[in-house]
Amino acid sequence: MKKFTLTALIFSILIVFACNSKDSKKNKFRLNRESIIQEIITTSPRYKELTKGLYDVVIKNGGSSIGISLEGSPDAKKDKVISYSKTYDFTLYEMYTERKMNTTRFSFSPEKKQLYEYDAVNDTLKPIDFDKNLLIKFESFNK
Repeated sequence: MKKFTLTALIFSILIVFACNSKDSKKNKFRLNRESIIQEIITTSPRYKELTKGLYDVVIKNGGSSIGISLEGSPDAKKDKVISYSKTYDFTLYEMYTERKMNTTRFSFSPEKKQLYEYDAVNDTLKPIDFDKNLLIKFESFNK
């Protein structure tokens, strides 16, 4: 009976590790791809310009934080976002107790390897500068 219990325990542990290994690889891929694009955005001169001192202003106005979130993706289901998009679409937002206020939209085109800022007035995407060295990181996670 002891051999059976020990064998069942070892078998159960092996199954748990095997299942977690596959899931963690998938989650690592998704998180890394998203985090690399976030890094592309947050290190861009335009993002830095927009957010310089923004946190303090939001706090002074009764808000709690600022952040950036993924809203659209070429693989919406895998990236767990609502909207399909040919680009990775992020929104810079300010968080207040009564609302989340979106202020700026950024898009990264994996095909063109270009970062854009959405111009709401003209309904266009404007190319913006970013650290092109981060494309190497993006490509390594995109394979």
